[in-house]
Amino acid sequence: MFDLDQFLLDREIRADKQFAIIEKFNLPLISLRTNYPGENKNEFIPREIIEVIAQELRTILGASILNEETIISLEGKTYLFSVKMDSIKLKKLTMTIEENHLLGRCVDIDVFSEEKIPLSRTDLGFSKRKCFICDNLAFACGRSMAHTHEEIKENIKNRYINYLNFIKKRESIVDIIGDEALKAMVLEVSTFPSFGLVSPLTMGSHEDMDFFTFINSSFAIKPFFKEMARAGYSNLPIDIIFQKIRKIGILAEEEMFKATSGVNTHKGMIFLMGIALAMTGKALNNNLEFNKISLLISQMCKDILKDFDNISSKSKLTHGEKLFLNHGITGIRGEVKEGLKTLFNGSIDILESSLKIENNINKAMVQTLLYLMSKLEDSTILHRHDYNTLIEIQNTAKSILDKGGIYNCENYIFIENLEKDYIKRRISPGGAADSLAVTLFLYNCKNKLF
Repeated sequence: MFDLDQFLLDREIRADKQFAIIEKFNLPLISLRTNYPGENKNEFIPREIIEVIAQELRTILGASILNEETIISLEGKTYLFSVKMDSIKLKKLTMTIEENHLLGRCVDIDVFSEEKIPLSRTDLGFSKRKCFICDNLAFACGRSMAHTHEEIKENIKNRYINYLNFIKKRESIVDIIGDEALKAMVLEVSTFPSFGLVSPLTMGSHEDMDFFTFINSSFAIKPFFKEMARAGYSNLPIDIIFQKIRKIGILAEEEMFKATSGVNTHKGMIFLMGIALAMTGKALNNNLEFNKISLLISQMCKDILKDFDNISSKSKLTHGEKLFLNHGITGIRGEVKEGLKTLFNGSIDILESSLKIENNINKAMVQTLLYLMSKLEDSTILHRHDYNTLIEIQNTAKSILDKGGIYNCENYIFIENLEKDYIKRRISPGGAADSLAVTLFLYNCKNKLF
């Protein structure tokens, strides 16, 4: 039998605990509960729903969560998160989850400031939440009991079933995207000749890595690529997706360094491939055409060059900051800000047309690599050498392409000699290599998923 007095006491205990936690940590607090009617709020569906949203908050907020506690009572399960973040920013983020996540309408995510003040939607200039059954305000429907408990429960059950179907579809797509990312990385490092890059035949211009180092690294970071694809295949807005994949990327880098004993094989790849596969997932979730991936990437990375703001006042500059100041070079950041136009308007077509000339994947990859070398402001080259070397490599690649590239037999000996020259001079077009892998990934996804 339902004990109303105990229910009201549980509510008071929760409120007291919320305020005690705020006092202890002096941080904004999230209080997460399911929006579930009836006397038994600990049924299977509300228990499952709150775990899904709690994990979503953990993934998005990451290390910003400094404390997590739970309460289980007649109110159901409540999660309490102390978060190191501006309370207004935190409230806006939780509102986004409530409005966009498939199960967001089934929960209440309350936010309290450090001063113990609950932040409401109207405080931030937004309208009150609407009922998820009709179009009236939720509080009005609740007050008038416009919908029966059974009607509301049925609606929540259907939302949960739809979520499970969504997860099933998402996971099948994530598996494909993850496999294609791994395949693309293995194909890229298998390309030969590769103009100073690591290949199955040589260490290229590197002394601390070989073909097998890249294979170990590729398999180590594949699970994180799947996580990024999973983050992208979502109804959440792309700015929140970007936050999620950045946190996943940090974990991927840590795993890469473990697999390679500290050698940086794929740091740039994690950044570039992560963005590409997350927005591929987003495009598929939103039923968009393949070429819209470019637009999604540019929208997600629209502010990525803000890191260069006010760098002239810094006492110690990174290599990328020096290149920007001295030559206006934005590198791969500039590429993603422009939606990877060099790939979508160039290298993908080069790869496709090359495979039509001759169904030889290695030759097609060499031809595509030459194209990318002729176009990109390759930061790996600039890191090892200088701006004049970059211009030389771009012009050389363009000259080879103008004469037919790898498909002109007269070029082949020159290309082999160029490979030896670049190895001797320690030239490694690593930025072009990363872009080649992403080109392969996008090309295969286009043919399999769109």
